Amino acid sequence: PHPRGRPARPLRPAASPSSPGRPPRRPVAAMFRRALKRTAKFGVLGGGIVGGVKVAHMSINDDLDDISYAFKRRMYGLSKKAGEKKKVVVLGSGWGALSFVRKLDPSLYQVTVVSPRPFFFYTPLLVGSTTGVVSPGAIIEPIRDNVPECDFLRVACRDVDLEKRRVFCDGEIELDYDHLLVAVGAQPSTFGIPGVQEYGRFLKEVEHGRAIRKEMLDLIERADVAYAAGKMDQVKKLLNIVVVGGGPTGVEFCGEVSDFIHQDLTIRYPKIAEHFKVTLVEALPGLLTMFHKSVGQYVQDHLANQRVDIKLNAMVKQVDKEQVHLKMKSGEVSNMDYGILVWVAGVGMRPFTKAMCDKIGKENGQTDRRGLLVDECLRVKGTKAGEVFAIGDCAVSGKPPTAQVAYQQGKYLGRLFRMGKQHEITDPGAEAFKYNHQGSMAYIGQGEAAAELDPNAMIKLGRSSITDHMWWRSLYGEADQLRVMGFAGFAIWRSVYFSKLFS
Repeated sequence: PHPRGRPARPLRPAASPSSPGRPPRRPVAAMFRRALKRTAKFGVLGGGIVGGVKVAHMSINDDLDDISYAFKRRMYGLSKKAGEKKKVVVLGSGWGALSFVRKLDPSLYQVTVVSPRPFFFYTPLLVGSTTGVVSPGAIIEPIRDNVPECDFLRVACRDVDLEKRRVFCDGEIELDYDHLLVAVGAQPSTFGIPGVQEYGRFLKEVEHGRAIRKEMLDLIERADVAYAAGKMDQVKKLLNIVVVGGGPTGVEFCGEVSDFIHQDLTIRYPKIAEHFKVTLVEALPGLLTMFHKSVGQYVQDHLANQRVDIKLNAMVKQVDKEQVHLKMKSGEVSNMDYGILVWVAGVGMRPFTKAMCDKIGKENGQTDRRGLLVDECLRVKGTKAGEVFAIGDCAVSGKPPTAQVAYQQGKYLGRLFRMGKQHEITDPGAEAFKYNHQGSMAYIGQGEAAAELDPNAMIKLGRSSITDHMWWRSLYGEADQLRVMGFAGFAIWRSVYFSKLFS
């Protein structure tokens, strides 16, 4: 009996496998199979998501052909013995050079990349490094990490012997080649204007961004001291940034500096922030002339609202140490004091490119002062067919000198060198390079951007009555290009550029 008088609860007998009141225990093997099925389901789902993202990334970057080529390469490798690899020397480490090398088949070629710069840097974000929006280290990628199956030499190329097919580099290095790709890019052009080379600040390389940032911070500190001393004229001169060039780089730099003034300078230097001034000088009658006129006008109004002083139809005649001389369309000459002058007005040939043009000679077809003239297949005119190619800003192909062009040229040429198509390297009737312009974009400050896109080119629907009229024109009218401004343009600008990263 229970101590408190209540009847004791009878003990329930232990359940056995044959007890009718409780289900039998599942064997360990069944539990293992169930866990294995769940793991397999999650694995398939996760693999599908990762694979879908990978395929989408390959589609955006025009790399879907790598899938079929991988199978073709596998079958070719099983049926053919390995032979002597041809030597390919690539001069440069920019968009064109890397997109070409990444398309090459390392089983067919021995590739050597030669460049004094040991990294690739992401040019669309270079302007952001001048104000600290991005760190310079965040926009560079080592060459050896991007093309691990190639040799890399951090030297500058001095000369080329086109007859002996030999490249001469610093450090007494000589490289023989079967195929040479010149992708050395371009350098800022001063157009022979006095004082630009000595006193202007360029924005073409990573070190340029670092130098401009350091100089701007030094000017701000000096202006703060001058303000404390009551020297207001000196404050205004030090804090006037003059930007020459109304293209994408000039517009983006003005937008970034305006953000820096409103978001950082007003907090850290409230006494002098109102005296900070940005002046944009452009020789043409509008900004972003490669865009539609309405886009340029929108950008001009937006920058004006950010207190950017825009001077159109103004040509720089001379630059002194602390003053720039402008000639207006009316003939009036204007003198302007500045603290720093950023020159982003155009590009020209590098010394190596010019020397190579002179070596080939005008009599052999090199008659352009902008760079190496190439044919429809990017072969340098005046050289033996299939031996020397040029892409990017150093090549004159009838296409604009942009990263988008160089990127597509590198991919086209890499495919030309692939298995089964090598005969087209020297074939005068080979399929010509076709540029697929996908649009233009520029950041304009305050979290806004201007984007002019060609969706038909980006998603590769092709040109037909269906895509041109029934689908695209029914949605967006008669315009082939989609123009997006404001925050939506900024979202497109960021997403498109990030999708083009190599890693």
